[in-house]
Amino acid sequence: MGDLDHSPADFSRLLEESVRVHGHLCPGQVLGVRLSLCALREIGISDPRGAERKNLIVFIETDRCAADAIQSVTGCSLGHRTMKFLDYGKMAATFVNLRTGRAVRVMAREESRLKALEIPGGQAGKYDAQVEAYKSLPDEDLFTVSEVRVELPPEDMPGRPLRRVPCDRCGEFVQDCREIHRDGRTLCRPCAFGAYYGQAEDGKTGQSPFFRAGVMQNGHNDMEIRSKLWIEVKNEPVFGRGRRLLLEAIDRCGSISQAAKEINISYRRAWSYIKAMEDRLGRKLVERQSGGKNGGGALLTAEAREFLKRYEELERGIRGVVDDRFRAIFGSDDKGGL
Repeated sequence: MGDLDHSPADFSRLLEESVRVHGHLCPGQVLGVRLSLCALREIGISDPRGAERKNLIVFIETDRCAADAIQSVTGCSLGHRTMKFLDYGKMAATFVNLRTGRAVRVMAREESRLKALEIPGGQAGKYDAQVEAYKSLPDEDLFTVSEVRVELPPEDMPGRPLRRVPCDRCGEFVQDCREIHRDGRTLCRPCAFGAYYGQAEDGKTGQSPFFRAGVMQNGHNDMEIRSKLWIEVKNEPVFGRGRRLLLEAIDRCGSISQAAKEINISYRRAWSYIKAMEDRLGRKLVERQSGGKNGGGALLTAEAREFLKRYEELERGIRGVVDDRFRAIFGSDDKGGL
């Protein structure tokens, strides 16, 4: 499509193409094209579908009409992993220039709806008035533009998946590091938090041989036993599930700050856990490398890997004993022992 020159002719061409993709002209199409042009200009990208296509990632916060316009103008898409959808319900999007690191969030101003009715000809109808107003209003009346900072971990970048692992509960494979580690098991997010789909009722599952009813992970009646294991030194906790997850995340990410984000704790708390473990165990667990905006890198020591291995062996053994005892007590009759 070539470089964008932000001329009226350029805007008309982009809007026509967006309408063709979307299927009809609407205020959201005009707003999405205008928003895209504004954001691209701010981050210094003029050829998003050509020479600079690998330099752009867009985060959209709405699944309304404007999303199609943004995709049409930028060429970014979910399938290429260059468009990220965040279901915030806001008419906003963030554009990131991967080459320079510059990012801006552009938010549609609510006042622009009212301004549309003040423009001559607005009496023709609210819908048509919005279309015409969004074509002519200056950017400062349409949008709020904020410079922001966006950190993209390696697993969110375009390219091949970093890894694929099976869920310990449902057996389905999870890629791009979206798995959850809980109680010594690797789970997909539906199994960990509950799914948007539920198990179909008997007799309503259809006849297709390819049909597979979903499982509502939080709605089944099967009892499961849960047990926790932690290690103390002089009545002070030194190691358990949370700290195991932290060490495993450091091993994957090579960074304490990224590991803390992955398991949803603060960087300060991660540091306190590491210090407490090392002080009470009397051994070095994490090798730090200073430097860089994120505090440098981090690697597990050989002692840490050996400790993790032994802890996981202990955890598996205890879980096996608990599971056997649970089955013996609650699995002795058709009613689950109740």
